[in-house]
Amino acid sequence: MKKRTILKRMAAIGLAAVMVTGALGCGGTQTETNTELTGTQESIASQTQEGKSGSEATLRFSWWGGEDRHEATLAVIDQYMQENPGITIEGEYSGWDGYLEKLTTQLAAGTAPDIIQIDYAFLENFWKTDDFVDFNSVDTVDMSGFSENLLEGVTSPDGRLIGVPSGLNFTCLFANQAAADKYGVDLTQHFGWDTLLEVGKQVHAQDESAYLIYPYAVNRYFFEPYLFNLTGKKLVEDDYTLGFDRESLVKTYEYIDSLYEEGVMQPYDEVVEITSSTENPLWLNDQIVLIPDFSSSYDSLKASLDEGDLVCLEPLGDNDAENTGIVFRPTNLIAVNANSEHVEEALEFVNYFFNDDQAIETLGLSRSVPATQKAMDAMVANGKLDEGLKSSADYAQEHKGGLGQNVISTNAEIETIENDVLSALYYDELTPETAADEFMELMTEKVAELKESLGA
Repeated sequence: MKKRTILKRMAAIGLAAVMVTGALGCGGTQTETNTELTGTQESIASQTQEGKSGSEATLRFSWWGGEDRHEATLAVIDQYMQENPGITIEGEYSGWDGYLEKLTTQLAAGTAPDIIQIDYAFLENFWKTDDFVDFNSVDTVDMSGFSENLLEGVTSPDGRLIGVPSGLNFTCLFANQAAADKYGVDLTQHFGWDTLLEVGKQVHAQDESAYLIYPYAVNRYFFEPYLFNLTGKKLVEDDYTLGFDRESLVKTYEYIDSLYEEGVMQPYDEVVEITSSTENPLWLNDQIVLIPDFSSSYDSLKASLDEGDLVCLEPLGDNDAENTGIVFRPTNLIAVNANSEHVEEALEFVNYFFNDDQAIETLGLSRSVPATQKAMDAMVANGKLDEGLKSSADYAQEHKGGLGQNVISTNAEIETIENDVLSALYYDELTPETAADEFMELMTEKVAELKESLGA
């Protein structure tokens, strides 16, 4: 189908704000980004007896999120204080807006909370400071339940782990079983790039209004993984060099072009105004078979279909490549303020937060799919976590290839460059060759600018 034309430390921390939007676009949850709820320094209870650590302490714990997360976190805090009468924990909770700016100010002024929820996008800049405890240098928190792949992805180049992942977000391929049955699509097969193209042609041949796949976030689910499969590298390497060459870019743009030309992928100009997969009329009408998305979209996609129709599949592409393109990372992390007067007490609470059976049950899925194997198993056992989604999480861990996105590559301005070039390609303003040239030029300039601004 033919397309249609159409203070130095303060500065280092503050720059994270530029990076947040791009990272959340692919890694955050709807609850985290849309909530308008607020709350400030609510004291849960005040106790006077000695706690487990043998001392009395008042701790502050800050996080963002929606109502479910607030209630679950407050309940865990209350449970902990009942078991540790010498410890008082005050919750400081809010929505996403303004969270980073407030935290940046608090860190600079020495007034930050003792326990702090941070985002993946903050890491690169926070690694440049000494504000947070390195969990690799302490043994209070039992980290045995976390996968090595997950921890590796949030560990600094010099080996510091300043945040413990509290939930998981990973790439999935969601399928509509009713649509698959309608067009004779075998969902037991793996959708590599060639299979995607061939099956997509067959679906569109049966119904010109139907497409195998909805191109939600083309840059994230098609451009990047296809390019990564070819190069075996990251988009931007950790040393700020580009992880691709012109030849690999041309091949990637040619492939994306073919998905549109052959009617495999729903046309961009039909979906550009759709803000959510569940608002796509073709998906709701069983005329879209597949949607690549993050695991955090599971609940909304499930609710959009008849019971039992949503199926979780292996992510698109060559999942045995050196870089699979599979993203597997935390929704957010829990950190401890290194300048706290009660570091050990804070660490003891963090250990409880992640490893205590009652805490796991109370927190549930309030921070998405839980990050430890123990918690995931518990959620499946009590019926809160779909077995298929857990299997997808296990698959993402096993096939990540060790080269998921790094923090540099999730910069919001880089994502804008990706999308602008892809849009120009779709509207025939650029050919695969000129798109490659444009992308190379823009990325070279932007990465050099980022490297200089971050003092890398």
